[in-house]
Amino acid sequence: MPAIELTDITKSYGGPAAVGGVTLRVEDGDFMCLLGPSGCGKTTMLRMLAGLETATAGRIAIGNRVVDCPATGVFVGPEKRKLGLVFQSYALWPHMTVARNIEFGLRLRKIPAAQMRAEVAEVMEKLSIAKYADRYPSQLSGGQQQRVALARMLAVRPDVLLLDEPLSNLDAALRLEMRAELRRIHEEFRTTIVFVTHDQWEAMTLATRIAVMKDGLLQQVGTPDDIYARPANSFVARFIGNPPINMIDGAGDLGRSLGGAPLIGLRPEDIRLGHGQPATVRSVMPTGGSWMVELAVGVERLLHSTQTRPDLRAGQPVLWSIAPDHLHHFDINGSRLQRTPQLCHA
Repeated sequence: MPAIELTDITKSYGGPAAVGGVTLRVEDGDFMCLLGPSGCGKTTMLRMLAGLETATAGRIAIGNRVVDCPATGVFVGPEKRKLGLVFQSYALWPHMTVARNIEFGLRLRKIPAAQMRAEVAEVMEKLSIAKYADRYPSQLSGGQQQRVALARMLAVRPDVLLLDEPLSNLDAALRLEMRAELRRIHEEFRTTIVFVTHDQWEAMTLATRIAVMKDGLLQQVGTPDDIYARPANSFVARFIGNPPINMIDGAGDLGRSLGGAPLIGLRPEDIRLGHGQPATVRSVMPTGGSWMVELAVGVERLLHSTQTRPDLRAGQPVLWSIAPDHLHHFDINGSRLQRTPQLCHA
């Protein structure tokens, strides 16, 4: 499969840029998630990659082939890019059976009938939908329709599979099931996948690499572990993590005791109870299999998360601590400080 290179890609509709000078490389076999809040430019990026939008400036190459470069007048249409695209709405033909939906792209490519039947049967078997071959989309559940939409794209063996929030219409149980299915599809077909989502857990559980976006700009690219453990800035730190990271003003008493950086982040699961600084329990909240404990530390509020049922009650004094290498220090502009300030203990 080819690598994808986006170089200084910009998209503007006349006002502020929807995508502002993004450079990104998607490696062969990657499961790349474009992650960010609504309006951050991730879907616009996917549409430019698919050829449904033209770039205002920059360059897009798939393999060694440039497919969009306004400066040189190059633009390759979506039908010639060898990409598969699955939308948020699955866009299945309602008057066609599952088998006919899946073979649609193969018929357009004039694949011989015997080969077409074999390829459709193979992909239906791999996605566990062979028993629905003669049903119509209206007779299928959301998860089954999702599998048909994926099968239709995989049947034509695209070089790259593009997914635009395809799980957002499913309920929680089906979303979990389809995440596992997408992981299996990626491992089995080894297709390069670019997946757009605003759901951090989808990105963290599916991606080999994540590109976090905000306001049309790339904030950080890395593995899920890298982005969680070493967020490049305070936006990424706040956006990734549930429960969310605790952010402390470095100018306050607590901030000074934690090193005195302008902004300090503490992941709830990194806080330990039993020794260290004094705090008061404000509340204990069960979340199903884990618990969140809200602590008052002077004027600050901290969330601590644990998978062990805590024997605590509101108003109870406790001691808490955090290892220095689990602190995240950011400068006044929100950028990560590479040097960890020295902790002081008043």
